[in-house]
Order: sequence, then structure tokens, then C-alpha cells
Amino acid sequence: MSENSETIPLLRQRRPTEEPEEPSSLATTPKDDAKVSSQPEFPWSNPLTWPASLQLAPIAAILVTVFSAIYWNHYTSQPSYNTVSPKKCRDTFHFTFHVQATLDQARRLPSHSWEYGIGAEAMLELLDPLRTVFASEPFPADKIPALRAQKPKGIEWVQRHIRTNGEPTLYIDTWGVSDSASLGVPAIMLGQSDVQYLQSAMRQKDYLIKQAPRYSNGAISHRTEVAELWSDAISMFPPFLALYGVVSNDLEYIREAFEQCRLYREVLRVASGPKQGLWKHIVGPSEMADEGVWSTGAAWAAHGMARVRATISGWRPSNSSMTSEIALLDEWIGEILDGAIRTDDDDSLLLRNYLGDSEWFGETSGTALLAATAYRMAVLNPTTFSQPRYLHWAHQKRRAVLERVDKDGLASPTVNPLKHGSREPIRESPEGASFLLMLGAAWRDCVCSEVCV
Repeated sequence: MSENSETIPLLRQRRPTEEPEEPSSLATTPKDDAKVSSQPEFPWSNPLTWPASLQLAPIAAILVTVFSAIYWNHYTSQPSYNTVSPKKCRDTFHFTFHVQATLDQARRLPSHSWEYGIGAEAMLELLDPLRTVFASEPFPADKIPALRAQKPKGIEWVQRHIRTNGEPTLYIDTWGVSDSASLGVPAIMLGQSDVQYLQSAMRQKDYLIKQAPRYSNGAISHRTEVAELWSDAISMFPPFLALYGVVSNDLEYIREAFEQCRLYREVLRVASGPKQGLWKHIVGPSEMADEGVWSTGAAWAAHGMARVRATISGWRPSNSSMTSEIALLDEWIGEILDGAIRTDDDDSLLLRNYLGDSEWFGETSGTALLAATAYRMAVLNPTTFSQPRYLHWAHQKRRAVLERVDKDGLASPTVNPLKHGSREPIRESPEGASFLLMLGAAWRDCVCSEVCV
């Protein structure tokens, strides 16, 4: 998937060949010479009278202009793809950024549980879109698809980071509750051919439901030491619980995934003002409490709910019995996107690191994942989310992000995900690389489903 643009040579206009002067049989005075040199021997208003060399000049200029326009539109701003079928479209899609380099970064940079989890999700969405919950038929015969002999690349990459030694969580993490659950989706997929991974996913589920600390309203805590809610958590464990409901054929886990989104929103949602509908980053008793609206946190919440929503609507038993939950998730995701649109005021056209706070810089990570969410929702619910309010905005945010991706596949400026309050952007963000892949995949799938044009 190398994105090296082809070089289209511009036409070079040759200088007209000078015609030899006809010898004059008439003697001229200096005054006559001046008169002859200041006037052409043909009328400019009639191109048919021009010398052949000059008649070709406008054609060459037009061709240069046309080829330049084609180059700009095709290779720098617009995708190329074959619309014969969705598969052909995906196979021929031009992402307009160095997607292979970004993929290499998404494999190289992670070192924490959630980075591995979101990296695997990003690789699935990009490389194996038919195996994600965003596929048009994610659960053939109402089941998790069995793995082929050759595992999806994202699953193969993440497999060695999932522990199957009987411990209660899928990754060693004494600090956080929900981050290890981000590995639950690949564990369930691996469990279709290796039961030890499914058993590990079951232990992770039991830990969340039965052992993890809870906030006062019943929301599963993001942290182990204190009951604390982070917007990030919505991308970590609700998508896993929803998929566990499918693999176990039990609607109660899908309902629990929805309920956790509701409980988190109940605490984190900003109730009024220009940031209404957006989510605070962290609410809890520790020194890390952060009631600002971190753009990446808002994106984690919106995209996590979109994955839960896609699971519910993609599985026939839940799609037929949870129509009101689907409608509510669409409403809650729309609130976050509306808040992002309303607070989108930076000259860079990127969303600020903290939404609604003019002291913060425009930042690529949160912008990328929120735009990806808008594209996903446009396909899931085109009646509401394929309107210009969302799609034109998503296109603008995508262009603003992708034009800042360098040859190494990294976008800047990007926030330090381990120091969300830092004023110093960093160059290498593991989740930032994954968000770029998710943005590219979501845009491609929106185009290839013929929702985005």
C-alpha cells in the first residue's frame, strides 16, 4: 500500500522558430522602420492568421493546466478507486498519505496494553475490514467468523501480548482496570480456533463484571486503586463486552456494554454551555481528575460507542431487540460530534487538544479519531450522519490531518498520550499512528459503500 505518488511530467513548450525575413524591394526611411517594428504582420484578434508556432502555444498552455489539475486532484486531495464492487474499491483505494509507513509505526511504537489493543483494532479495520464490527455482515450465521489458516495480520501481531496463563486479565496491569480489556476483541477472535484465548477472554469478562471497583453510580472504574471514570475507557471495555455477548450468545453482556456507556455519560457529560454534550476527561477523587474536554478522550468515547453500536446492529438477536439502545447511542455519539463541531475554531483546521479552550494548540490525534467516528456513523446511520454538517466537516478534518503526515507516516503536532496536559507536542504517538489508520480505513469504507462521494 505504498503511497509514493507517480510523477506526471509537464509539457515543455518549445520556443517558436523564427521565420527568416523577406528582403524588401522598397527602400525605407528610419521613420518607416520604427513603424514596422511596433506593429505585428498579422492581427492578434484572428488566431487563424498567426504563425503555426504561435497557434500551438495556447494548446500547450491548456494541456499544462489540465495535467496540473489532474495531478493535484488525483494525487494530493482525491482518492482513486475502482467502483465495480466494494472489494475492488478497497483494493484500489488511494489513501493520499504514506499509509504503509504509518502501518509500520503502529506496529513499532506500542508498549502499553491499550496501545496493543487499539493497534490490533486499527490493523483489522485497515487490512481485514470484513472481520470488524463495521463490516456490512460482521456476524455470518450470527456467529464470530472463524479464523482462516492464515490469521489476520493485526491479530497475528498482537497475539504474543495476550496472556493465557490463568490470570484474571489479558495483560499485566496493576494500575488500570479497563485498559487490558482492549485486548479482549483479538482474544475472542483467536478463541475461535484456540480455546485457551476464549477462556482468557472469559476471565477478563469476569474480572470486569465481578471484581473491578465501581463508581458510585455503578460504572466500572477505569482504575484499580480508586473508583475513577475516564472517557478513554469507553474504547477499552464496552466493545469487548458487546462482542463477548455475541460469542456467548448472551444478550445480557451486550446490554451491560450499553449500560456502561450510559453510566459513564451520566457522570462525564458536560450539561450546558458551548461544550454541552462533550465529555469531561476524568472524574474521580485522585490528583489526576481533569474536567476539561480532552479531544482524544472525547474521541475515545465516541469511537468506542460507535463500536458498541455496530455490534448491536450487526448481530441479528440484538438488532431486533435493542432498537431503543441503538437510537440512544446514535444520539450520544451525535452529541460529541456536535460539540466538536461547535468548538472547532483553530486556524489550523485541527481540533484543539482541549476542546473549547483557545489556549491550546490544534492537534492531530483527537481530530483523526473524531473524523473517523463521523465516517463510521455516516455508514451506520446515513439518514442522520451523512448530512453535510457531519460529512463536510469530516472531510475538512481528514484533509487537515493527512496533509500533516510526513514520509515516515507520522502526523504532527500530536499530544503526548501519557501527558495529556503537556504543552509540548511529540512526534511519535503509538495511538496517534493507530488513529491515522482508523481514519484512512473509515474514509475508505465510507467511499466504497457509496455514502461518501
